[in-house]
Amino acid sequence: MNKINIAILDDEEVQVLLLKKYVKNWAKNKDIIVNIKEFYTSESFEFKWSMDKSYDIFLLDIQMKGQNGVELAKVIRKEDENIKIIFVTAMYDYIQIGYDLDAINYLIKPIKEEKLWQCLDKSLDKIPKDEKTIIVDSEGEIFKISEKSIVYIEAFAHYVEINTCDKKYVVRKSIGSIEKELDENMFVRCHRSYLVGIKYIKRIKGSEIELDNGENIPLSRRRYKDTNKAFIRYFRGEVNE
Repeated sequence: MNKINIAILDDEEVQVLLLKKYVKNWAKNKDIIVNIKEFYTSESFEFKWSMDKSYDIFLLDIQMKGQNGVELAKVIRKEDENIKIIFVTAMYDYIQIGYDLDAINYLIKPIKEEKLWQCLDKSLDKIPKDEKTIIVDSEGEIFKISEKSIVYIEAFAHYVEINTCDKKYVVRKSIGSIEKELDENMFVRCHRSYLVGIKYIKRIKGSEIELDNGENIPLSRRRYKDTNKAFIRYFRGEVNE
C-alpha cells in the first residue's frame, strides 16, 4: 500500500498541527503518500464521514466539548470495523473503553513521535495489502467497497444496485462504467443487466446462475459460453485474487 487516508481530530489546533507534522515525517520515512484531513469537533468529522468513509487511520482525541471521542468512536464502529483508531488523550480513564472499541492504541499527551510512529506502523500492518476497492456515491454518501465483497450488480433504468455480502448500494451509474472499474478476472457479465462475482457462483444451470447465498440471477444465451469459461478458469485456480 503506497497511499493512505488519515483523519486527525483534536479541539486544540496546536495538537492537530503537531500530530500532522509527526504523520508527515512518518510517511516520508516509509515512502508512503498520505492524504491528511484535519477536524476540530466530533460533529464536523461525523458530518464529513457520513459522506466519505474512505479513511484508513483515525487519530482521535477523547476529551472534547460536545460529543467526546469515545462516543464518536462508538458511532463509527457501528458502521465501520476496518478504520484503525488511535486514541489521543491527557488522561488514563478511558483505556479499557479504548480497547473495547478495538483501538490500535491509547496515547497519553504529550505525544512522543516515536510512539506515534509505532502505532502508525501497527495500523499499516493491519490494513489489507493491495485490496482492490471501488469508491461509489450511494444516496448522497461516499463508500469504499471491497471488490471481494461484491456478489452481483444489477442494472436498472438510470442506476445500478451493488449487492455485497452484507449490504446493498444504489449508485447512479451505468453497469458498463462499473464493469470497467472492476477486475475482469473476478467478475463476468452474464446478462446485459447483471454482473456477477465469479467466486460467489455455486453452479450454472441453463438460463440461470445459482449463487452461494441461494439467489438465482439470469444468464443470457449469448453470454453463456464466456460465463461458463470464466467460472471454470476461476475454480481451477487459474485466476489470482
